[in-house]
Amino acid sequence: MENKGFTLVELLVVLAVGSILLAIAVPGYAYLANASRLTTATNDLVAAMHLARSEAVKRGMRVTVCKTRDAMAAAPACNATANWQDGWLVFVDAGTPGVVDPGDTLLWLQGPVPGGLVISSTNYSRYISYLPSGVSRGSNGLANGSLEICKDGVQREIIVNRTGRARLESSSC
Repeated sequence: MENKGFTLVELLVVLAVGSILLAIAVPGYAYLANASRLTTATNDLVAAMHLARSEAVKRGMRVTVCKTRDAMAAAPACNATANWQDGWLVFVDAGTPGVVDPGDTLLWLQGPVPGGLVISSTNYSRYISYLPSGVSRGSNGLANGSLEICKDGVQREIIVNRTGRARLESSSC
């Protein structure tokens, strides 16, 4: 009669090899997950800015991207005390610059970005508007500025030049 199976030593060797492989893979997976969250948030914000710029040129009106805490509310509004990672709105800004007035058309609603990302800004502390020429204007009136998106020491920077064009740079935060 023949016994089939594994010995205790064979099972322990397989468990040891599996544990080593798992210990090597987990940090790499965490890095990939964080990089994916950072890329997704960056792409969403850049897409909102491109939409605002193209709609401003197409409609011949100011279009604004502003930060908000209540993007999914019945009547979302810009919020100067919110953080960019709390969410943003893109709207046709026919009234007061940086304020969703009655009659303004909402084009994009973005809720909070997941994953502990931090989005900070120079010049765009409240909003970024695009004029009918495609030129950008920050809440302090200057045309150029940047938005920095940071997660676990890795940073993507959205840099907007004087003509309103955005470009990306990678660095550390």
